[in-house]
Amino acid sequence: MYKPIYRYDIEQNSDEWLEIKIGKFSASNSAPLLMDKNTKGYTGLINKIIEERLTGLPCENDSFKGNAFTNRGHEFEPIARNDFEIDTLQVVNLVGVVELNDWVLCSPDGLINDDKLHQIKCPIFSTQRKYLELVKNGKCPIDTNYYKQMQFELFVTQRESNIFTSFHPKLKRIDYVLKRDEKMISFIETRLSEAKKEVLEQIQIIKNY
Repeated sequence: MYKPIYRYDIEQNSDEWLEIKIGKFSASNSAPLLMDKNTKGYTGLINKIIEERLTGLPCENDSFKGNAFTNRGHEFEPIARNDFEIDTLQVVNLVGVVELNDWVLCSPDGLINDDKLHQIKCPIFSTQRKYLELVKNGKCPIDTNYYKQMQFELFVTQRESNIFTSFHPKLKRIDYVLKRDEKMISFIETRLSEAKKEVLEQIQIIKNY
């Protein structure tokens, strides 16, 4: 069993952070990782990892540089974190990357004590309103892709829970505690093993051209 390594020396979204993610399976690409293997999402991810591990450079097809939603997150995330800390009296520590091994890592929004993670989302008004309605009716506000991402983070960090904070400056904040889903985490571990094997096989084929 690997022990996670916490990299406090790396700042998220820095050049060093982008570099360390090259050729790695991360929480941000957990959704395609867990898709059916015949889907474009899964095959695209495998091809991306193959290319990056062979070249040591970011995938040439990976042109995403952010959008209005990611910019919104960068703007409101510090406010949401401060709001959460004041109301809950819990300290959220920042970390650049948590590495599980040479293939797997994640970048949580925050760490709480030794057993919790913090995931912050800053959705638009209509989305936050939908989340509030779900919580009011006793339902989980976390959609499928966020759920996979948060469970991937729990797998990498080996922690017990991940607090989903959804923040909008004009609506009530949501703090939803997501606990480890051992069935999902087992699937993540199995799929990572299969994906790694597939990548290595394809790299060998390419080297033998």
